[in-house]
Amino acid sequence: MLEDDKNTMNENIEESINETTPIIEEDKCYYYEQVKRAEKKKQYRPWAKYIATCLIISIAGGASFGVGLGWSQNYFSKALPSDTVTAPENYAPSAKAISSTTMSKKDVIKTVMPSVVSISTKIQGESIWGMVEGSGAGSGIIFYEDDEKVGIVTNNHVIKDAAEVFTLFDEEKEVKAKIVGRDTDAEIAVLTVSKEDLKKAGIEQVTVAKFGNSDKVEIGDDVYAIGNALGEGMSATDGMISAINKEVTVQGSTLKNVLQTNAAINQGNSGGALVNVNGEVIGINTAKSISGGTAEGIGYAIPSNNIKEIAETLLTEGTAPKPGMGIYVRNVSGEVANLYRLPVGVMVEQVIPDRNAEKAGMQSGDIIVELNGKKVMDTDDLTEILKQLEIGETAEVYVVRNGDTSVKLDVVIGDMNEYDE
Repeated sequence: MLEDDKNTMNENIEESINETTPIIEEDKCYYYEQVKRAEKKKQYRPWAKYIATCLIISIAGGASFGVGLGWSQNYFSKALPSDTVTAPENYAPSAKAISSTTMSKKDVIKTVMPSVVSISTKIQGESIWGMVEGSGAGSGIIFYEDDEKVGIVTNNHVIKDAAEVFTLFDEEKEVKAKIVGRDTDAEIAVLTVSKEDLKKAGIEQVTVAKFGNSDKVEIGDDVYAIGNALGEGMSATDGMISAINKEVTVQGSTLKNVLQTNAAINQGNSGGALVNVNGEVIGINTAKSISGGTAEGIGYAIPSNNIKEIAETLLTEGTAPKPGMGIYVRNVSGEVANLYRLPVGVMVEQVIPDRNAEKAGMQSGDIIVELNGKKVMDTDDLTEILKQLEIGETAEVYVVRNGDTSVKLDVVIGDMNEYDE
């Protein structure tokens, strides 16, 4: 979704550096709601920085709603479309107690808003236009506090490619944050801010959000979306839960069991809180759907029960390795295979230049049918097999090329976190 004030120059630059072609069917697009602006250009270079990820997960049969998470998303203003656990006992209580009983709309917003922070980022990167500096804005939720630090959970795309990250407390006190971990598949990242830095900024107390049980959410429940909308500071919108257990596929990430709401989710709301009438966070606002450019009131939030365990792990252990080959793929369903006389498997839509798969000789259009002795029928199979491999391990990959030629490739498994950064 383009910002109204985006000028023609930025549009042309963005189109020239967007390196992945989105797969859009049924006129449905999912956009991450963040604010990104290009600011200035520096030293010119004739080539662009390529951003790689492990997979594009597509729904079997070819129904995919992926929208590119390319480099341009983070430098320009175009935004792109686990189990239940309880909070650990060592979580410090919030400075302002959050009631577990139903509150008025005004009380919910007043109580929860202090636990939501604005996030701003400084970004540097390369394009065909040379070195570019940019800035971004999003939201985050305070979910942890101890004597030394405060933990903030947000969406991974909010801080993707950020050279520096800053958090804004009390709408005016900016404090530098540290990225301690990210899960690119789950679209979750965790930041920390030191208590010492908070004190220097004049912040003595923080509010830790209370997370509710998203499994108890029902269609029709009243909810409120709180975040840094349009990068202009904290604001709130209201609505209800429109659907539950939805699945949306965005390039590089398949978000399952997400909550759908008609509460307005605008650019900059990514990473902010979706809150119930008890003042509990039941989700992180993440994406918005646009169908033919006209759809309104269709936003998505990652459920709180999908967030908490991952956030706690990232806080304590940092980013986990993510084995992959550096390719974009999609399923070849049985119906498509029969129609075009292709083998059932996973089609390579794009091979990232200078990455492991390309170095091994993999080509766009190859269909992966076997990995390390195990059959690959769809992207789920490929993902599960990759998870069992070690970074640096050489894997035997069998592909079918041009519809009839079997080719064996030896691909060194890389860490996709390095490609995503």
